[in-house]
Amino acid sequence: MAYRITRYPYWRRGSNLEQVMNRMLDMESEPLPSGFPLDVLESDTEYLVKASIAGFDPDQIEITYDDNTLSIKGQVHDENVDEKEGKYHIRERSYGSFYRSISMPGVIDADQITADTENGVLVVHLPKKPETQP
Repeated sequence: MAYRITRYPYWRRGSNLEQVMNRMLDMESEPLPSGFPLDVLESDTEYLVKASIAGFDPDQIEITYDDNTLSIKGQVHDENVDEKEGKYHIRERSYGSFYRSISMPGVIDADQITADTENGVLVVHLPKKPETQP
């Protein structure tokens, strides 16, 4: 049995002509996509998850690890600009809630997970259990 796989250009995924035209003509900012870019690296002793969170308040980010799943979520609030400050000519910064969930192997020592931020990058350290390290 043969299967057909159809690939659409990135700009057609989940949008229609009306949405595209509204984006071109409207200078309002739009909600954040639910995900954000991240990298997952593995060493002999741990996994590192690096996520781009520039512009997010680190205190408003919630990181959980449950059932071998790392979840990162938070929210960026919309700035309401008063008319006295001026009017937007371009408004590209996004707002809204964001969420990312990653399945991890069962070798993580959940009690030793730590996280820190530097220069707009969230780094989550997920140490491996000692018995799984070389």
